[in-house]
Amino acid sequence: MLRSIQPYLLTVSLGIAGGLLALLLHFPIPWMLGSLIVCAVARWMGAPVVSMPGALERWMRVAIGVSLGPSVAASISSSGTDLPYAIGMALVVTTVTVVLGMPWFERRARLPKPAAFLSALPGGLTMLLALAGDTGNRAEVLMVHAVRVVIVVVSISLLARFLGVPPEPEPLMASLDWHNDTSPLVLAGLVLVGYFLAERLKMAGGHVIIPMIMTTILALLTDVSMDPPTLVKTLALLVFGMVIGCEVANGPRGRYLQLFSTSSIFTLAVMAMAAVFSLILVRVIDQHFLVLFLALAPGGIAEVSLVALALGLDAGMVALVHSCRFLYIITAGPVGLKLLRRALERDAS
Repeated sequence: MLRSIQPYLLTVSLGIAGGLLALLLHFPIPWMLGSLIVCAVARWMGAPVVSMPGALERWMRVAIGVSLGPSVAASISSSGTDLPYAIGMALVVTTVTVVLGMPWFERRARLPKPAAFLSALPGGLTMLLALAGDTGNRAEVLMVHAVRVVIVVVSISLLARFLGVPPEPEPLMASLDWHNDTSPLVLAGLVLVGYFLAERLKMAGGHVIIPMIMTTILALLTDVSMDPPTLVKTLALLVFGMVIGCEVANGPRGRYLQLFSTSSIFTLAVMAMAAVFSLILVRVIDQHFLVLFLALAPGGIAEVSLVALALGLDAGMVALVHSCRFLYIITAGPVGLKLLRRALERDAS
């Protein structure tokens, strides 16, 4: 048992230390940002830091999905005619992002067309792994998306503080709170069922979407409390911080600077576009700018929704819009890849 967990002890120790340091420095979303930064720096400097087991990350994604269900149900009940505007805008932003991003990554990062296409998609790392298949340059694609997630999480967290989202008065005690109205047995049952279904159905992004749909339906049809305690969300933030930090540091060393700068510039441009569209939407629908900004921002459902949960924003609206964008991407993404490969085969012949 000890041998199986020994490789991860340093990563977990650094992650917790980074989270505590970020708490002392009053960082927004300290458990994610602190663990991310410390693990990335330690791995980059050559420390034997290894990413967390894939199974643990999947369990955390299921916990996030369970957390999002009640918020999604509340958003469905209250959003009314507002939701189609946000979803339609998200699909427009996604399409523009891919159309502009593909030539950008092809020229600036010198990636082949399929890899450039995958790099431009504003989706999460799990979904990208499923879509990439046998596409080459997997390390470069993952590096681009890891950098993107870091920039989105850090910039939106800082923007939230700038716009007046209040910090937690006692962040350490609040992040360790276990007490709420949800039965631990109900919570454990929901997580177990969600994980089992996601593993069996093997749907890209299913470890978030499947338990989210399950708990959304239950929240709409019953009065059962299904909100995981804050400690569960803190653990998810810590795990995601360590995983993303290791992903960033594990990028191809020879191309690290080129990929980092290319992804950073593109991510900031896409976020600026998302901000403009969010300002337009604020005039049309009754939602906070930050909620719409998170809903349109590049990044995976789990990462962006977790930021919304940590900031106390309408995570249901954010998760709903990202889920619709996710379905759009996994429907159109394989088609785009197939067309690109056919075009490359024609050019080669």
